Amino acid sequence: MLSNMNATEPTSSASSDSGQVIHVLPDALINKIAAGEVVERPASVVKELLDNAVDAGATRLSIAIENGGRTLIRVTDDGSGIAPDQVALALARHATSKIQTMDDLFAIQTMGFRGEALASIAGVSHTTIITRRPQDDQAVRVVAQESVLDAPIPCAAPVGTTIEVRDLFYCVPARRKFLRGDSTEFGHISETVLRTALAHPEITFVLSHNGRGTLNLPATHDPQVRVVTALNKELQGQLLALDHSETGIRVEGFVGKPATARATTHYQYLFLNGRYIRDRSIFHAVKESFRGLIEPQAQPVAVIFLQMPPAAFDVNVHPQKIEVRFREPNLPYRAVLAAIRQRLLGSDLTPPMRLTAPPSAEKAEQFMAHQTQERREVIAEFFRDPQPLQQSLDLPITQPPQTAGHTAATGFNMPDTALHAEIHTAMPSGTTPSSAVTPAVVPASAPAGLAAGGPKFMQFHNSFIVVEDGDGLLVIDQHALHERVIYESLLARVRAGTITGQRLLLPVVVSVSPRQLAGLERVRPLLASLGIEITQFDASSVAVQSLPSLLSRLNTMDFIKGVLDKVADESARVTDEELLHEVLDMAACKAAVKAGDPLAHQEIEALLARLMDVQRSSNCPHGRPTTIRLDRRDLEKQFKRR
Repeated sequence: MLSNMNATEPTSSASSDSGQVIHVLPDALINKIAAGEVVERPASVVKELLDNAVDAGATRLSIAIENGGRTLIRVTDDGSGIAPDQVALALARHATSKIQTMDDLFAIQTMGFRGEALASIAGVSHTTIITRRPQDDQAVRVVAQESVLDAPIPCAAPVGTTIEVRDLFYCVPARRKFLRGDSTEFGHISETVLRTALAHPEITFVLSHNGRGTLNLPATHDPQVRVVTALNKELQGQLLALDHSETGIRVEGFVGKPATARATTHYQYLFLNGRYIRDRSIFHAVKESFRGLIEPQAQPVAVIFLQMPPAAFDVNVHPQKIEVRFREPNLPYRAVLAAIRQRLLGSDLTPPMRLTAPPSAEKAEQFMAHQTQERREVIAEFFRDPQPLQQSLDLPITQPPQTAGHTAATGFNMPDTALHAEIHTAMPSGTTPSSAVTPAVVPASAPAGLAAGGPKFMQFHNSFIVVEDGDGLLVIDQHALHERVIYESLLARVRAGTITGQRLLLPVVVSVSPRQLAGLERVRPLLASLGIEITQFDASSVAVQSLPSLLSRLNTMDFIKGVLDKVADESARVTDEELLHEVLDMAACKAAVKAGDPLAHQEIEALLARLMDVQRSSNCPHGRPTTIRLDRRDLEKQFKRR
């Protein structure tokens, strides 16, 4: 039996012939192997040292780096320190104060817990530990080289612990060759410090590289201040706080308004019980909650903190503790999705208009001097010939030309009956343009200034609607807003099952490919719920028999081809819910008024009424903004009234 075999004897004739025997590896080699998992690069060392410092109750952390961490990593904290007789033990493998029994392993409450970090780091570097507890009169210093420890030496040092790691991977040249440039490695270190700092705003973090300070985050009791200071000061006033609980999960943190969305996921952070983790499913929930509020390729800003019972997940599945395994993965997904969606629906997401900074005093003086010179030239010209100046200064009120679709009395376009009816089809039943401007209930997501009295407005370039807001102006993209109106109306009616189609006098025949035709059966029930009836006409075409009145402006042929293309694209692999939103997006986009379409006074009133009560009115279904706000204060600054 295997249990009776001597571990030093060959296990087979082959191993006996070659002289191979099983033996126990020396500690130095064991630590180098372990370092291959724990210490991937200098940032891995920083992470482990920061974890230990946080567990020690530090309130201030100073991190000094040289040459990207190759030559020096020094982490100094003001935590509880280590007992003099236990410093050497702290450098031993699988020695830790954080777990004692098997049950502790499944109820982790600390950042570190395996007892491998310091031993692995010391195995591939020159490591020095200087530590002192509050009750000790002096500190103790221990030096380790390739897992060989020198005797502890008393020394002077403040309360806390300093761990110095020099010449990382000096004894493993192959690993050292795989390190990137100093700037790249320091970039990873900076990100590691940033992650820890976001999770612990109560701790001060100071980071330097080659003697130059690069990050200084003072301690704060306001997590939002830490997020803004650590990530980007432009996020000030653009973050929405989260606080949601369900099924034993608490979701806290912050998400940026849609206008803050970035091109990459660089501003997305997820923490579980204070530990930074990566989880594709939860990040999918973050992106899904912003569907229709940001463009498809954009990524929302999100710093999410999950609190869950330790028994609900396993952190012991990744050497660097950056991944976890949830017992019920759907629970945190749904909790994050609900938390963000509820917060977005209850917020005014209208982005502010960004104006260029006012000119400097020097430029302003140059401008005024230039204007003065021009004025002198004009006056001189006037004395030579006063008629041109008189013509240039007079501002006669002339009547606008009486063109089709316009009225001289108001300057607004005359009603287009079909478009007017279509906009009103998207309005709640019983609503009229005159009464719709100020609905009784205004959701928090609507611009607040529109709630008081009928707004003043005008159409600009037949594409934008400029509205007087409570303390400024709203500039509205008529196509984007109408697109959102139609989308929300369609979605509500689909869920209520109240959309009915109108039979077409002549069916619209659409040519389709075999792949498109194969996808028709999947999408037919969805289209039927939208009041669109499609039948197969022949082997290479389909016939559209009915359409809802809300989509009367729809280019039926282009829409049906687009839907069938989406279904036929196997690489997309969209779910039924995603397909529903895709179809509604396409329908709303193609049915909405376009840029360049003149709108009548009543049509603009009807559209503005829907701005007040439609969900997520700040963005079109594709995520582009529908409305931008220009505050009066900003205008006054531009005109130097402030």
